[in-house]
Amino acid sequence: MNLKQLQQQIENDAVANFYVVTGEEDALLASAYRLFQSLIADEDRDMNLAQFDLSEVNLDTMINDAMSMPFFGNKRVTIVDNPQFLTATAKVNNHDQELLLKLLQQPNAENVIVFFVKQLKLDKRKKITKLLLKQAEIVDLPLLSEKQSQQAIAGYLSQRNYQMTPEAMTELLKRTNANYSNMLNEMPKLLAFAHKAKKIELSTVQALVPKTLTANVFDLVNHVIQAKVEEALVLYRDLLLSGEAPLRLNAVLTSQFRLLLQVAGLQGNDNDISKQLGVHPYRIKLAKQSLRQYKLYDIRNGYLKMLDIEIQLKTTQHNPERLFELFVMNFSK
Repeated sequence: MNLKQLQQQIENDAVANFYVVTGEEDALLASAYRLFQSLIADEDRDMNLAQFDLSEVNLDTMINDAMSMPFFGNKRVTIVDNPQFLTATAKVNNHDQELLLKLLQQPNAENVIVFFVKQLKLDKRKKITKLLLKQAEIVDLPLLSEKQSQQAIAGYLSQRNYQMTPEAMTELLKRTNANYSNMLNEMPKLLAFAHKAKKIELSTVQALVPKTLTANVFDLVNHVIQAKVEEALVLYRDLLLSGEAPLRLNAVLTSQFRLLLQVAGLQGNDNDISKQLGVHPYRIKLAKQSLRQYKLYDIRNGYLKMLDIEIQLKTTQHNPERLFELFVMNFSK
């Protein structure tokens, strides 16, 4: 089930007793939260809407609430975050297990219990997990693709009578790694800036939307491979000044070189490779573009040298900036 189907269920007053929400698209997960909260009128939420983070609250507290009847209302909604008890790592005592089984087998007809699993790896061998997945509606909210993100943002703007130039959209995709949630977070300030013309230009995106670390590192790797020494050093120093730790920055650089090598060794479309490597399809698309421009030898050489810097950073007192300067200058020769 997707978000639109969930909304239709709620509008038709055909909700289930149990829902399991999976996925990693933050903006869609937030929309799902709001949809479930909308089942309870604002004035009744103090009494009939409860939310539990099981990383902070005992399991039995959540169970007792979920088994309670609505208080002067038609429905009671219990939202559960971090349901670790559904994974292989968490143990459930016999008492709580009996209560959970009773809850799943004999739910109150008026109660709606929502488990926000998100990216947790469920242990489907567990009796409780198996029963929940059988009883519940599954709402899957995966990351949107580049095309889906672009269409969703275009729809968002159209609803508000705004436009965005193709160049501005391309730049927004680049600066946010085509992550829909990140793109959506940038909308309020872009709309505010363009409120008169109702049109978002490339210059507006360049001025207002900061690049993610991943986007900056992509540019940095390109500068290194293209032997653009000055550009590489300026960008590296800017990242240090912005608060990035040298070890973290080095790790992300190494990861980008590794990604290029991994993509070079795999076949398939962007989505297939994305699933194999666990990264957004947009990064695979950019990696393929880079591979068409650069020699595999240079990429492998860069990766090995970054690994060497990492070892030196961990085992010596060498200045990180100096090590990177030497790496860039030696690479360009």
